[in-house]
Amino acid sequence: MAFSFLATLSEAIITQEKSLDPNTCIAFIGGGNMAKAMINGLLRQGHISRNILVCTPNSASRNELMAQFDVRVHHDNAAAVTFAQVIILAVKSFVIPTVCEQLNAAMAANKLQNLVISIAAGIKQASISKKLNDSTRVICAMPNLPTSIGAGLTGLYAAPTTAPRDIEQADTIMQAIGETVWIEDEQQMAAIVAAAGSSPAYLFLFLEAMEKAAIKQGLTQETASKAVLHSAMGAMLMAINSPHNLANLRHQVTSPKGTTEQAILAFQDGELDKLVASAMGSAATRAKELSFG
Repeated sequence: MAFSFLATLSEAIITQEKSLDPNTCIAFIGGGNMAKAMINGLLRQGHISRNILVCTPNSASRNELMAQFDVRVHHDNAAAVTFAQVIILAVKSFVIPTVCEQLNAAMAANKLQNLVISIAAGIKQASISKKLNDSTRVICAMPNLPTSIGAGLTGLYAAPTTAPRDIEQADTIMQAIGETVWIEDEQQMAAIVAAAGSSPAYLFLFLEAMEKAAIKQGLTQETASKAVLHSAMGAMLMAINSPHNLANLRHQVTSPKGTTEQAILAFQDGELDKLVASAMGSAATRAKELSFG
């Protein structure tokens, strides 16, 4: 139900032209959930599946990727260097040093310097650049899960020495699966994690709590889910398309001494703002703890 809701939302809000060349060869190092989300998003926007390569040592994962997406697969990360113009590092942070060694050796042997986009949480741009023979073609990105339906948001960071064409290429790829925001200070990536990377889970948690409450009040599972999800979808569409900020929109819905006001007062009595700030602070802190390089 949640995926259907997000798919409906993405169809409603994604209206911008996507300019990614479907012939661009893109390689993913790693075939986990975020790589799958990005691949799904790229294919939804018309990218050619055979122009996507996924490198993973797990044979079961390779078979699954081929069956699900009809993409190319390979067991050797070095294969990405000769296949792709753009290599996306979609592995766990602790694997990055080993992957970079493999890619660096292949780049040197083939006299190539691919554009590398890392979506590994916490790994600094300079650290990856250093492991790739001080490459200036390294960009760090933090996409979120709705990229799988073309409705994601990705925070990106590029060093001042990065060529404009590489920044444009990275932006084009990420724009094909959602919106992008660029940060000037890499330290802000922790805030991107808290505000965007982790936030779909916050929303799912809140909607789940609403659904449970509605069921306790007598609605069926199906009715409660539909009421909660479609109301949330309408509210998000209003917020995206309205010239008013979130506070103004909330006040428009909240009549004095009405039902909504009573619910808002209950949230405020429970110090919702403080709870949200604490949760997002915990996410940002953990992102910094995982950061190294």
